[in-house]
Amino acid sequence: MRTVQGELNKTLKKFLRLDKVKTVGAGRTDAGVHARAQVVHFDVSEDVWSKIKDPMYKFRRLLPPDIQVRKVAIAHPDFDARYSALTRRYSYTIADAKDGIDPLNSRYVLDYRKKLDHHDMNKASKELLGLNDFYAFCKSREGSTTIRNLIKFNWTRKSDYVICEVIADAFCYSMVRGLVAAIIQVGEGKKDINWPKEVMLKRKKITDLNVVSAKALVLEEVTYPHPSKLKEQYEITRRTRKLED
Repeated sequence: MRTVQGELNKTLKKFLRLDKVKTVGAGRTDAGVHARAQVVHFDVSEDVWSKIKDPMYKFRRLLPPDIQVRKVAIAHPDFDARYSALTRRYSYTIADAKDGIDPLNSRYVLDYRKKLDHHDMNKASKELLGLNDFYAFCKSREGSTTIRNLIKFNWTRKSDYVICEVIADAFCYSMVRGLVAAIIQVGEGKKDINWPKEVMLKRKKITDLNVVSAKALVLEEVTYPHPSKLKEQYEITRRTRKLED
């Protein structure tokens, strides 16, 4: 399968003239998810990197047109794109017009065609904020925790589009898509405002909760602490989380 990471690794191997390059991204997104602000690091010796006079030109020339590198810099020794991150911010866009969406937006928007009440969606989303176990909304992976700190989960309406902004310290696999799927049921009137929180607290997978399409999900921003706090943040992120933290 063609991936952004695969294309990036292939390009780096070409202009660094190395047999292998391992990149590490800020987040491992589901297949089909887009990113405006993915952050990546990789390790390379100083003598190899010093020979590259204009890396941005190399990226522009060698990367396919649907992938763009916006900035290149030598990172702090303690920096880790994944484990040093403080927060990730995603957006999810839904079109609820009965006659569908503009075809030009079809790659990036969920075509729902059922009117959604974004006010009720906001009320339900607010109940999920804080440090919680989001097991019910995630695809489980053995040995990984589903405890996350959900910092912001907000919905706004722009004409026929309902747009979600969600921020957390990290997300487990398919968490955003699971959360959005639950909140949609509230917005459509199928479930009451307290239902998503009840699902979360029960920590039980339910048959009528499915993840929504990946195509409308976009990684918008990743934030990092001051360089002096990078090592500390790395250790916090690597620590097994507990609800009493």
